[in-house]
Amino acid sequence: MTAMDERGFSIPNKCRSLKYMFFACLILSALVTYVYINNVFHSDRDFLNSISPVASLLRAGRKDVSSIGNINTSQAASEHLHVLQYVPRKKITERPPTTELCDEECQWERRQIRYKADVNQACDLNNEARQITNWAEWVKVNELVLQSFYFSDKHKTIYCEVPKSACTGMKRVFYVMNGGKDKKVLTKMNIHPHSFRSNWRLSNEKSVKKVIERLKTYKSIMIVREPFARAVSGYQDKFDLRPNGFWKDWAKTMLKSEGKDPSLVGTRKDISGHKALVTFEEFITFTTNTSVVNKYRGDQHWIPIAEICFPCQFNYDFIIKIENMKDDVEYTLKRIGEEKLLQYMFEKGGHETKSSNSSSKEAYLSQLTPDLVLAFKDRFVKDYHAFNYSMDVLNLPQR
Repeated sequence: MTAMDERGFSIPNKCRSLKYMFFACLILSALVTYVYINNVFHSDRDFLNSISPVASLLRAGRKDVSSIGNINTSQAASEHLHVLQYVPRKKITERPPTTELCDEECQWERRQIRYKADVNQACDLNNEARQITNWAEWVKVNELVLQSFYFSDKHKTIYCEVPKSACTGMKRVFYVMNGGKDKKVLTKMNIHPHSFRSNWRLSNEKSVKKVIERLKTYKSIMIVREPFARAVSGYQDKFDLRPNGFWKDWAKTMLKSEGKDPSLVGTRKDISGHKALVTFEEFITFTTNTSVVNKYRGDQHWIPIAEICFPCQFNYDFIIKIENMKDDVEYTLKRIGEEKLLQYMFEKGGHETKSSNSSSKEAYLSQLTPDLVLAFKDRFVKDYHAFNYSMDVLNLPQR
């Protein structure tokens, strides 16, 4: 008679059932182990990528990066796409709400989190977060782009210059950080010609190895501004309020590109009442026509920030907004150990960057046709998205 257990199962059948259960557990364990190891491998790989020097400078400009300085970067990017690799941005979440009081520095930290999250989101939405895979080739292709970068070896900090975004003040800061003491350079507009030929301008560095090292490892700073306010400021400064020979040549180029008589330069008054080299409408017509800008090799005063500083390739440590200028600069300098240099950002003797008021924007906006306003939006849409500026403020039409 077959032995039975307390539940009525025969002992042999019970053993057979236990045997099946044992093998089933082995198979299940193997599957769980495979999934775990696979996930750990990928997460560890992502983690190593995130902390590597190359990954610390991810981001890409965008799909249609156009001319910067004296190089057609749109063409260059398409010809040398192999130096970039798409890498999704890691999501940045803002610090959770707290009942504790948040002082000015705490608020600055939260703004930095938001600024970076905005850039990450914009880059990811367009699949443009790109990691540089061949640094030597990237530097070769973008040799002239490096004219926008200034550095301090002592502070291991690099700055991307954006014209009409407090660049005069930040150049003063870097001049002093690099040991500069000449008051004439600090108090007059001599800072720009001095910085162009300085040994702390990245494009003046002859060693490609040192250029790459600074780009990969140094703390980075970028100052941004609402695109239309920046355009108005650039126009007023270069073609309306303070014209000189260099910008007169540019004005003639603008008129020629639009099929107009170059002799019109400086003969008409703009809405400000000054004799302008070109009208604001002519200025925007030229700067929003990418094919024309590429043909004549555009100036960085009217190039989108996304095509100057590559916020989707370079993971900036500090982003400063003109709209929060004083606090953003103060705590940025504090983090690099040079809070005492704040005075040079706002020292008189140069072009003081002020955020254009709404009435000034509206006055200039009224000079543009709806199609030209739309062209401006299309040209600078990357900056609007990456730095979370609202197009509604200027009543720019949405598609």
